Amino acid sequence: MELHLAATVVSLLVAVAVGQPINVGYPRGPQMYPCLTIIERNLRLDCDFPRTSPVPPGPFCEFKQDGKLMGSTIPNAQPIPDLKRRSNVTLVDPYKCRLTYARIQGSFDEKAYTYTCRVVQGTQALENSMALHQRNVPICSALSVLFQGPTSLLLTALTLPVILRLLSA
Repeated sequence: MELHLAATVVSLLVAVAVGQPINVGYPRGPQMYPCLTIIERNLRLDCDFPRTSPVPPGPFCEFKQDGKLMGSTIPNAQPIPDLKRRSNVTLVDPYKCRLTYARIQGSFDEKAYTYTCRVVQGTQALENSMALHQRNVPICSALSVLFQGPTSLLLTALTLPVILRLLSA
């Protein structure tokens, strides 16, 4: 039993080490994670980004829908008025921006939109885009956090047998 537990711990450590991104001198773009809020079914789009510049100003972020500015943390940004009324853009931690976009009550868009997250840090800007159709976006939940990114998915898959064995003991 102890040997099995030790082998599991070693394999978890290897999985975490292997799953970490390797920085080869250039920054990767922001990673986007969409979901629908539980009660209102509003679109929530988290945009995780790496720190690329210690020089102020920033970080600032902005979100676009099909190239139209929805909202921004950049001072004096001018979003499209209809999109601005329905969206809220915030910096939720030092390296994560969040868009919350309120859908019109009683309706579901029958069209896919391309959402773009752009992050400005100092003189550098990074962006990433994602095509989304609201009916294919998962509901936000605590479990959805586990599946954000390949490292988390691998760690969850390797940890699950250990958790199940502890629960059955």
